[in-house]
Amino acid sequence: MKPTVLIADDEQHLRDHLARLLRQTWPEAELVASTSNGVDTQTALIEMTPDVAFLDIRMPPPNGLQIASELVDQRTHVVFVTAYDEYAVAAFEKNACDYLQKPVSEARLEDTVQRLKKRIETNETANVVKSIQAEIEKLQQAKKPTLLPVKQRGSTKVIAVDDIVYFKSDMKYTLAYDENNEYLLSSPLKDLEAKLNTDDFWRIHRNCIINARRIHTVTNKPGNQTVVTMRGRTEELRVSRPYRIRFREL
Repeated sequence: MKPTVLIADDEQHLRDHLARLLRQTWPEAELVASTSNGVDTQTALIEMTPDVAFLDIRMPPPNGLQIASELVDQRTHVVFVTAYDEYAVAAFEKNACDYLQKPVSEARLEDTVQRLKKRIETNETANVVKSIQAEIEKLQQAKKPTLLPVKQRGSTKVIAVDDIVYFKSDMKYTLAYDENNEYLLSSPLKDLEAKLNTDDFWRIHRNCIINARRIHTVTNKPGNQTVVTMRGRTEELRVSRPYRIRFREL
């Protein structure tokens, strides 16, 4: 039987790139699902039960680590696709978990495919997520900044990350809002997200990340819309569909 594969990544061009490389390095494998967020990925895993799941670490929740932790008792072999630096990659290697580092190369994928073939043949599990999750989270937290340099009215100042109510994308820059002020950051929102503690800072839209500890209200409105208001701010912030799952438990 053909081995079946799922690819999950929130960026279409990265999913397409990995699919092309797989066709070259593992032509007998069959791509049965290509998903862009955690909810659709969970559904596809339940419905398809693929032999292999290539999971992006960072995608609309639940993320790749959260999804993989649910697969411990299933036969799906997990390969993480990550943009983490060499220190986080060392954590994967230490715990014998398959990974691909972005941008994925054909040579690196060939090595992973060979390991996957052996695991599938011997029915060896590739799910060691629980053993690595604490170590990865430790690495993540160690790198999180507590202060951010920002610009306001032409001058640069340093503010506490915890004082930020939300961040919003503005072209190639990012705007940061505390209870009273607007600041400008030179880095794009996606680069900033990689530095934030994702337990506290939640993406609610492709152009917005909020400080979850400062949520005031969550409201479902007509037309299948969800909006949040934040303590210390008056504006409503829209939650796009892939991110609404976070608020179902609130």
